[in-house]
Order: sequence, then C-alpha cells, then structure tokens
Amino acid sequence: MLLVVNNIISLQIKRMKYFKQFIAGSSILVAAPFYYGFHTLKRAEYSYFHYTFLVPIWWGLWNVMSLVVAEAFSLSTRMRFLLVSLITYALAVTYTTYNNVYDFSLYQWYGYYFLMLTTYLIMWNVVVYFIEKLI
Repeated sequence: MLLVVNNIISLQIKRMKYFKQFIAGSSILVAAPFYYGFHTLKRAEYSYFHYTFLVPIWWGLWNVMSLVVAEAFSLSTRMRFLLVSLITYALAVTYTTYNNVYDFSLYQWYGYYFLMLTTYLIMWNVVVYFIEKLI
C-alpha cells in the first residue's frame, strides 16, 4: 500500500513539474512582444484573436517538450533553451515565409528573420529561463 501511495505522489510531482513548465512558457511576459509584433505587422486575413489564443499554447507546449527532451538526453538548461529557441525560430519563420503572412520585400524579410532570431533567443534564454527560476 505504501508503494502505491509513493508512486501516486511521485506521479503528481512529475505532473506539477510539467505544469510549471507550461505556465512559465505561456506567461504574458513571453507572449506580449509577439502580440505587439503581430498586431503591428498583420495582414487583414489573419485573425488577431486566434493568434492571441495560440501563442501561449505554442510557447507553453514547446517549453514542456524541451524539458522532456532535456531530461531524456541529459541536456543542461542552457543547451535546452538554445536548442528549443533555434527549433521554434525555424518553425515560425518557415511558416510565415511559406504562407506569405507578411508582404515584405527581400530586404524586409532579412530584417524580419534577424529580428525573429534575436527575439526567440532572448525569449527562451533570458525571459523563460528567469521565469522558471522564479516560480
């Protein structure tokens, strides 16, 4: 009986760890810069409502997945955040480029790519990192 209770408690602690990761990744401090950027650059056919709903889910789930991968491969926290920042940056930029989300010239696309890379690196390696440390 004690073993069963111990396993249940262990499972609950693990779930809370993943929930904490989701909350850290989906916080307003992470999402707000993307809300502002999308609002200022969006085209009429893209819904701001859907974007504001999906951004926290995107960041929260990627934060949980990055923890799972880091635990599976024994990655350090810094390596975990560097890896997830590059993966999520590549996915976001590929989506926006492939779907022509913005009407940019070639020069504007290069500026967008640089800005997004910088933003993703800062968000993962500074903002999400410190939110996790604080909660």
